[in-house]
Amino acid sequence: MNKIKGLFIIIILISFCLNLGAPPAQAQTADEFYNRAVNKYFLGDNQGALKDLHESLMIDPNYAKAKELISEIEKEIGKAAPPPPPSPKVEEKPKPSFLRPYQVPSKPRAKRPVFMPQPLPQVSPMPMSLIRSLIFWIILALVLSFALTARLIYFYAKEFIAKRSMQSCSECKWVNPSDSEFCSKCGARLKPWTGVTAAQRKWFAKFGWKRDPFTLDIMPNLFTGYQTQVNSILERIHLKSGHILVRGNKGVGKTTLLKWLADKLKEEFHAIYVPRPTDNFDDLLEFLATSLKAKKRKGGRFTIYDLEAIASSTKKNILLLLDEAHEFTSEFERPLRTLGDLNGVNFVLAGLMETLDKIKSVSAPFYDRITLEVILDHLSLKETEELIRKRIEDVGGSDLQPFTPEAVENVFNISSGIPRKILKVCEWIMLDAIQHDLNTIGETAAEAFKEEDVKPEENTK
Repeated sequence: MNKIKGLFIIIILISFCLNLGAPPAQAQTADEFYNRAVNKYFLGDNQGALKDLHESLMIDPNYAKAKELISEIEKEIGKAAPPPPPSPKVEEKPKPSFLRPYQVPSKPRAKRPVFMPQPLPQVSPMPMSLIRSLIFWIILALVLSFALTARLIYFYAKEFIAKRSMQSCSECKWVNPSDSEFCSKCGARLKPWTGVTAAQRKWFAKFGWKRDPFTLDIMPNLFTGYQTQVNSILERIHLKSGHILVRGNKGVGKTTLLKWLADKLKEEFHAIYVPRPTDNFDDLLEFLATSLKAKKRKGGRFTIYDLEAIASSTKKNILLLLDEAHEFTSEFERPLRTLGDLNGVNFVLAGLMETLDKIKSVSAPFYDRITLEVILDHLSLKETEELIRKRIEDVGGSDLQPFTPEAVENVFNISSGIPRKILKVCEWIMLDAIQHDLNTIGETAAEAFKEEDVKPEENTK
């Protein structure tokens, strides 16, 4: 709508400029009617002259010249009347000269008044400065009109091309980018199967799966388990006091938990997930400024103290979810500690089991600011079942099919409840079931699986 309003404003401006350049309409005056009447009088059009003279008197009732000419024309019109028919002549005898009456000599006839046309008022020419001004505004209006038209054409062309490059989901009608393989809303497959054999496609179709449910992709919306630890973390976050450290071995779900927190708390906090420590702390500040959509200072540099101002102005604390905390160095820790000391800024750190000892050795003051430590170890059998169910339902399946409760328990025993191991074991069992065209995955489905491939990874201190 703003673009359409702008177009109307440009059109009005052009019309205004063109009206400025048009010569003003000249109203007829009493002199003009009088001059036109004189011309008609000389040409013999007395009636037309009288009409114009009356028009002149309507404009100026005291116009003496018009009254004088009207009087003269009326006299001439009276003389022009046809004379009466001549009476028969009677011859009379000449009278003697002494009887002739005395003839008074006639007065000389007055001369006919001469009526000269009055000169028309002179119209002064338009100043050159005004002409140049009009030309400037007309050119400016044309340029603006062209620019607006080009802008609109570019906008609609870009939108048209974007629509042509999008693809619609056949199931939910959601519009997705052209390179998407699955619908971002319902998860339906948008493109033909790629990298999947015909046997896999056929087996997936049996259970209504749209894709492989057991990939190692991080899916925060499917986060499962650790309810006790999660409740403790949320309680401490809402207290807005101190920092939180989450520890655990590889694959237990630390990253998924941080991303889940970022999504869950985005309305209450400026929750920002940071994948790992940066080599240069200024890069982290730049990343935070971009995430917060903060305006840079005149110098173009974003400082630590700008974060405190943002938190104060928006009345929302900044919650930094820092992953791979075991990679922190002393150079990174010092400015990070300064950042954590600001009002309205809190951290949730996640790292391997040795993270706590490393923080102690690198920076005791930073360690003292940690008010809650949480350990993620493994899921329970019930949580393992919930994870498998969520993954299957996310791709269009129903409940645990084709897994039986015995198969789920077997997966739990082999993987020790480590989420990443659970997905690896389920992936192996699924591929084995496809190879043997099984409709049900039972307790013996993973007998050939090599348990040494999924032993829990030991801490590397």
